[in-house]
Amino acid sequence: MSEQGDHSAVLDGLQLVVAGERDAVGSLTALPPDLFVRAGEEIVALRKVFSVCTDPMTEPFRTATERIDALQQHLEDLVRMRSQKILLLALLRAEGRPLDREHQKRMLPAEQALYDDVRGAVDRYRRALIGGVLPAGAAGDGPVTAECAIAAAAMDLYPGTAAASLDLARVLSPVEPFLGFDGRTYALEAEDVVTLPPENAAVLRERNIILSILPGK
Repeated sequence: MSEQGDHSAVLDGLQLVVAGERDAVGSLTALPPDLFVRAGEEIVALRKVFSVCTDPMTEPFRTATERIDALQQHLEDLVRMRSQKILLLALLRAEGRPLDREHQKRMLPAEQALYDDVRGAVDRYRRALIGGVLPAGAAGDGPVTAECAIAAAAMDLYPGTAAASLDLARVLSPVEPFLGFDGRTYALEAEDVVTLPPENAAVLRERNIILSILPGK
């Protein structure tokens, strides 16, 4: 349980984790294994203020409320970002693409279960549609394939991904390898001229990592 003087430390640490996850475009970060437990304990500790101070206009009541709201929002943001990345990784793996072991090492047990469930669900979906229709070994030859199923699922997760054209850009500073919204891994060096999925390009452009070429086209 956190002491009174440590309340801001837990919140500050969680803010740094969320910022790091947001900056890791297309890649999972390594989380402290007790991150969610500590945040939960912190919320419980803060709520004890309400049993001592019941006036919502007092400073302790307002501070506790603000910190609880901030902790809950950061946890929601973290889960949302990581679940989107894990869903995309699972869809790509179900398509037959290799999974970087570093991604798997960085998954918490609940995230590994999510990853396995999505892979299993896509596999069951494929078998239900084409398992008894196509001859053995011909799954990639017909008009309905596992790749089509993955693409359809990815479009549901990221509307407009398939239809959008790639953005042409010049790289201003190097970037660690990351997984793009199109399933490709990108490793960018300064002065590279590349095409990127619009979603990735928007994030990198906002951070002044790339400069769009012919942005009006």
